[in-house]
Amino acid sequence: MSGCSETTKFQVVSRKKRHGRKQHLDHSLDLSKKSNQPEINIDHLVQKITDAVVTIKNSPYKKILLKGLKDSLKTLNVDVVPIIVCYGLGNFSENKCAQYQLAALLTMQSLYESKVHIYDPVFYSKEIEVLKKFGLLIIDNNEVGIRKSGDNLTLFYMPHCFKGLVANVIYANWQIDLLNNCILLTNSFNEMADDVVTDDKQVKDSVELIKKIHPFTTEFVLDESFDNAPDAFHCTSIHVFSMDKLSMVPGDFWKPLIAPPFNQNEIDHEKRQD
Repeated sequence: MSGCSETTKFQVVSRKKRHGRKQHLDHSLDLSKKSNQPEINIDHLVQKITDAVVTIKNSPYKKILLKGLKDSLKTLNVDVVPIIVCYGLGNFSENKCAQYQLAALLTMQSLYESKVHIYDPVFYSKEIEVLKKFGLLIIDNNEVGIRKSGDNLTLFYMPHCFKGLVANVIYANWQIDLLNNCILLTNSFNEMADDVVTDDKQVKDSVELIKKIHPFTTEFVLDESFDNAPDAFHCTSIHVFSMDKLSMVPGDFWKPLIAPPFNQNEIDHEKRQD
């Protein structure tokens, strides 16, 4: 049975207040722990995101996004997306592009009735409340992209995300069966593979891993034109790893990778030393 339909529906989830201490995300960069958070009107932000979903629904970009998803699933011979994992959305209470990126996420959630897991260390506590109202599941620690697809097809949604996180997702799924169960909706691999002008070792390692898998990737370029926020989906593509292409890799291709290209602990350690 296909989970895909042309009707886009979503529902704001009403939640009872829980007594007791709130659970915060455990990470050194987690802004939800800080006391100097901006004033956020939750109802106003919910309405703003709801309006953004309607804008996406009525825009030409919706057709572009849905066609890219349809073509991607056809390449993998599947018709549903049971799980979506979103990293790096940013502070959508302050950023217009992030609001429309979230609206696109909610559109996909509704389309496939997907279970959506989301994390960004910069989320404010009230942004987290808003995400929960839309039925999204908050990841309780910073995985830094280290999550396996397992037996379920997983769409990793990382709009304009740091190359290290994209490479870490690839690292975590570095075997044929796992990558075949991954869809990466993020910056174009074609763009990232050309971007190597840096002295940062982690960025270089990340780009090298993306370049390594790039020849065996099928990329569906999404039209970047979205009038309401031109930068929201700039240079964004859907990437899939079909069994046909993965079966063409050299014999020693899948040898275990020593470590993830991007190591947040190293960066945190350097910051503590400064």
